[in-house]
Amino acid sequence: MKRICLFFLALLFILTMNQAGWSQDNAEHYKVDKIVLDAGHGGYDSGAVGKHSREKDITLAIALDAGMIIKEKLPGMEVIFTRTDDSFVKLHDRAEIANKNEADLFISIHCNSSPSEKAFGAETYIMGLHKTNENLEVAKAENAAILLEDNYQEQYDGFDPNSDEDYIMLNMFQSATMEQSLEFSQLLQDEMRTSAGLYDRGVRQAGFVVLYLTTMPGVLLETGFLSNPGEEQFLLKQENQLKIAEAIANAVIEYKHTTDEKLTELKTSTGHNALKPEKTQKIYRIEFISLKREKPANDKMFKGMEDVWHYFENGRYHYTFGKADSFEKANGLYQKAILNKKIKWKYLKSAEIVEFENGKAIKKIKALDNLKN
Repeated sequence: MKRICLFFLALLFILTMNQAGWSQDNAEHYKVDKIVLDAGHGGYDSGAVGKHSREKDITLAIALDAGMIIKEKLPGMEVIFTRTDDSFVKLHDRAEIANKNEADLFISIHCNSSPSEKAFGAETYIMGLHKTNENLEVAKAENAAILLEDNYQEQYDGFDPNSDEDYIMLNMFQSATMEQSLEFSQLLQDEMRTSAGLYDRGVRQAGFVVLYLTTMPGVLLETGFLSNPGEEQFLLKQENQLKIAEAIANAVIEYKHTTDEKLTELKTSTGHNALKPEKTQKIYRIEFISLKREKPANDKMFKGMEDVWHYFENGRYHYTFGKADSFEKANGLYQKAILNKKIKWKYLKSAEIVEFENGKAIKKIKALDNLKN
């Protein structure tokens, strides 16, 4: 009876979330400011074992390297690890770490294994129904970690990692975030091929407990096969672990940039007002700087500025202040800013008036500094 109730709850949840999409009200749910890196297995759970390797060691090294690179390339990004040493972390605890921290993206890192030594390459999984028996076997292998936990039947509501039917239920609850998970998984697979140099086995779907329990977009990455002697040697080398870590970091960076571009059409994640012009209405703003990285709303750069807003274009964040319905009025705001001396001159001296139509920047004109001439 309990499982029947859960089934209908899942259906209701999906029907509700499918109405969401990208909108002004739920835009905050799709920001990417905090991620969780989950190094698979650990402690007395070795994971897949090769002739000279253990999955738990390789996944930890890759996760730590990836976190370091992400922090370096995206200083504003918060990176959380489910483990930073050789310790056993229960699957539901890994998910709880992500959920309690309200993470925006969950990445579980693993190494693959197969009865055949010929299998090779990287593949990324999102939560879903297994399309093939091969996908199901991968899910069963990773989910088997719950059997090492005390009271696992109670913790996972009687879920049996060896029962095919139980995987149908797992898929239902993750449909709401599948679109975002799929978008990131495709970026990740591209990077695994181009940056890490691994064969691309594609994006797949299967029922993973650790993805089912998380409430944000998430993927499970299988970096390569420890059962393949050649790929095992590849994964054991520190320089190759770093390549995989860089691939993960690059995918995160690209995903954030792509998401930011979508969000700027709705509202900015820094708390500045979003530009919402009426159809065919032209708006003019004063652009004073463009940056590679986003700034928080309380940054001292914005001192003395009103109606601060930014848009993302050509890989940069373009910051503006003021708002008017004509170039002349916008230029008047610019000259007033000079007179007030509340804004540093270095931000005003090269300012441009940007013309927006239907929310898109279509023209830039050098601000006329009549007061200085």
